[in-house]
Amino acid sequence: MGFDISDMVLVVSIVGTIAFALSGVMAATEAEMDWLGGVVLAAVAAIGGGTVRDLLLGTTPVFWVEDEWPLIVAFGTAVIAIVALRVQPSADPRRTALYVASDAVGLGAFVVVGTSVALDAGTSYFIAAVMGVITGVGGGVLRDVLARRTPIVLVGEIYAIAGLVGAALQLALHDFGVDAAVEIWVSLIAVVTTRAVAVRFSLRLPRLRREEVKTSR
Repeated sequence: MGFDISDMVLVVSIVGTIAFALSGVMAATEAEMDWLGGVVLAAVAAIGGGTVRDLLLGTTPVFWVEDEWPLIVAFGTAVIAIVALRVQPSADPRRTALYVASDAVGLGAFVVVGTSVALDAGTSYFIAAVMGVITGVGGGVLRDVLARRTPIVLVGEIYAIAGLVGAALQLALHDFGVDAAVEIWVSLIAVVTTRAVAVRFSLRLPRLRREEVKTSR
């Protein structure tokens, strides 16, 4: 018996909420914010992308107003993460690895959630892919802006591209009628793997550079 896609979306939503909330706390720690800042960034990272998606699709009230569990999970994750990070040395290299991992998992989870929600709303495949990417990157963009740094999606990282890979794969599997569990988890893993490979091998998109103007004297 296959899993109902709504059940799978809920499970993946919880995974993504925890992962992005953790990344929000770690970004706040890096920015030397207080506990409230950590909780705020955790919540923003966890619900930001989905909020933008719902507003673009005209879905109101947005998902976390309709059902408050995402905020509860984000707040709970934030408190646990804040306490845990206080006992871990700030120079521990595992912090960076944990941040990259949580961010990648959050990205993958919310890409597949956003794509599924858009399909359920009756959008075209193209719009579903766009909504998937927006859901995946939106929270991270808001998190980075509040942490006073350039959003990772804008500085050459294979980030939105990783999300697009997952969304495209999910839509292809959906079109072939693959079981919902396979469709969602394979697509999530594809996003995380693409992101991990890009980080491991320092793969980046070309960056825009200003031409140096030589002046003669």
